[in-house]
Amino acid sequence: MFIIKRGEHSPRVVLLQIMLNRQGAELTVDGIFGRRTRAAVVSFQASKHRTPTGVLDPATWAELAARTSEALIDVVDIGDPMLATREAAELRQAGSDPIELGGMCNGITQMVNDVIRRADSTGPIALLRITGHGNLGRWMTVSVGDVAHLQGQEYEVIAGEYFSYIDLDHFDEVSPILGRLKPYFANFGSMEHLGCSIGSRPNSRKMMKKLADLWNVPVSAGIPTQLHVLHFDGAVFTAYPSGGTLSGWSRQFRNVCL
Repeated sequence: MFIIKRGEHSPRVVLLQIMLNRQGAELTVDGIFGRRTRAAVVSFQASKHRTPTGVLDPATWAELAARTSEALIDVVDIGDPMLATREAAELRQAGSDPIELGGMCNGITQMVNDVIRRADSTGPIALLRITGHGNLGRWMTVSVGDVAHLQGQEYEVIAGEYFSYIDLDHFDEVSPILGRLKPYFANFGSMEHLGCSIGSRPNSRKMMKKLADLWNVPVSAGIPTQLHVLHFDGAVFTAYPSGGTLSGWSRQFRNVCL
């Protein structure tokens, strides 16, 4: 349930290449959507009697994932009702069944419990995608909605609910809860947060690196404002476990059909 085009370099391309190799492609898994990966997408689409665009769209992903045991799990922070009426609806239209979390004081625990229940029924997590706001790049919101434009006491009240968002200042307090998800990720799994500008701030990048090490999976967030849910808008920052790189992380999956 996402869109990937030629030229993208990312953990989700690693996932795509692994899925294509399961269908008989012989790609070197490197996370780079180049000529050979596009040709494999075209070949797969043609085999399913779909228009061979060479773009991984939700319909093509559904065909690829139909016989896999891994899951793409969506979580939407509907503390902002707009995300329920627009983003969650778009995800459902693309074939996802998003977990929706309204404003609550312990949203991280609720998210972890809901994701674990989903993974228990669908299989290991290939991609955990959280759609929420970024609070001007400061937080990965889980269940607090849009707080960027709040001021004074109103903002402080929401900021005090730090068990409902992920940031650097409170990471040590919430990491025992988040850590429960580690065994549920596939070994080639990854996580994305679709909040605005999270990838642009040094403190948020440090937090993402901590999260990547906690889960032992890559963690990605966009650098500019994000307007879509099926792909990132503009440049992306990805933190890899142990300070690694896409090349180093993907190397363990090269020439292997998992």
